[in-house]
Amino acid sequence: MGKKSTGALIMRICSKQIVLQTEDAALSEVLPAERALILNIETTGISAERSRVVLIGCMRRSAGAWDLIQWFDDTGEEERLILSSFLLYASEADALVTYGGDRFDLSFLRKRLAEHDLGTIPEDCLSLDLYKELRPYKKFAGLPDYKQMTVEAYVGTDREDTLEGAEIAKLYNRFLHFGAREAAEQILSHNEADLCGIAQLLPLLHLRQLAEPSLTVRKAQANYYTDHEGVRREEMFLFFRLPAPLPLSVGGMADHCLFRIDDAEGVLKIPIYTETMRYFYANYKDYYFLPEEDMAIHKYIASYVDKSHRLQARPETCYTKKTASFLPEWDLFRTPFFKRAYTDDEIFFEFGTDMKKDRETLSAYASYVLAHILRS
Repeated sequence: MGKKSTGALIMRICSKQIVLQTEDAALSEVLPAERALILNIETTGISAERSRVVLIGCMRRSAGAWDLIQWFDDTGEEERLILSSFLLYASEADALVTYGGDRFDLSFLRKRLAEHDLGTIPEDCLSLDLYKELRPYKKFAGLPDYKQMTVEAYVGTDREDTLEGAEIAKLYNRFLHFGAREAAEQILSHNEADLCGIAQLLPLLHLRQLAEPSLTVRKAQANYYTDHEGVRREEMFLFFRLPAPLPLSVGGMADHCLFRIDDAEGVLKIPIYTETMRYFYANYKDYYFLPEEDMAIHKYIASYVDKSHRLQARPETCYTKKTASFLPEWDLFRTPFFKRAYTDDEIFFEFGTDMKKDRETLSAYASYVLAHILRS
C-alpha cells in the first residue's frame, strides 16, 4: 500500500554521538575543529534543477567524539524545511568539510536554497573539499579511481556500507510509494557512513605539505651501479622525514629523478653525473675561442695569444670546460650552471665537497627536486 500524506510536515531528525579512530590535527591547523562541519547530502538526482534534497547530514567535533545530526524528508514535501534547518545549524560554522562538495553538495545546496528563496551559505564560510586536496597528487597515489569509498578502502576506514549514490533515488522512491522503512534506514546509514568516512579522511589535509615542500634531509647516501649498456653510473639517495604523516603512499618520477613517501618517511633518488661539462659565457663578443685548447678566454687575456691560434668566439664556442660531479637543475637552483652543449635544454650545477657536507643545502635541494617532480 502506498504511503499517504496527512498534510502535516513531518521532518525526521536523527542525532547521536559517534566515536571514531581518527585525528583532526590537520583540520585544527586551519581553524578550530569544533567550528567546522562535515557535510554530506542525498538527493533524488544529480541535476539541482530537476531534483531535490532528501537528506542533509552533518558532523562536528565535540569532546573527543563527533556529534551527528541528519535532517530527512519523510514525506517528499519537506525540502524547504530541511534546507532551512540546515542553514540555521550551519550559521556559525567557519568551514564546511566535504569530499567532492565543491562540485556537487555545495553547488546543489546553493541552487535549492535559491529555489526556495532561503538565502545562501555565508560567503565567509570556508569550503574544505578533501577531493580537491587530493587532486594535485592523484597521479602519484596510483589508485584505480578517486571515489570516496576507493580512497577510504586504501586508507583503511573499515567501512561496511557499499551503497552507491546512484541507488539513493530508487530507495527513496520505494520508501515514499511503498512505505519501505528499511529503504529509509539504508539512506540514513549510507549518509552516516559517508560522513564518518570524510572524518577519517581528514589526514588528506596533510598533503598540503607537498604544495611547497620544505624537507629536512636526515641522511644522504651515494650509490654506484652499472646500467644496461655496461656503463658505471652514480646516484644519490636523500632520506627525509615529513612533519606529519601522509594518509596515502605517493611516488613519482621526472627527468631521471624519483621519489617515494610512505607515512612520514620519504626518499629521493637523484642521478649524479661525473663527466666533463661546459660553462658558457653570456657576452661572447668579448671572448676569443682557442681551438687547440678547446676553450674561450677574454679578449683582454687573448691579446697575448697569436692571432693564428684564436678565433672570434660564437655563442656555441664561448665556454670553459670542467670535469667534476654534477647534479641536475631546471631553473637555476645554484650557479654557475653547466651544459653538455650550447643547444641542450638540460642544465647542471657542480656537486662539490662543500655541498656533500652541508645538510641545509641538501635539504633545500631535496625540496627543490620534489617540487619539480610534482609540477612535472
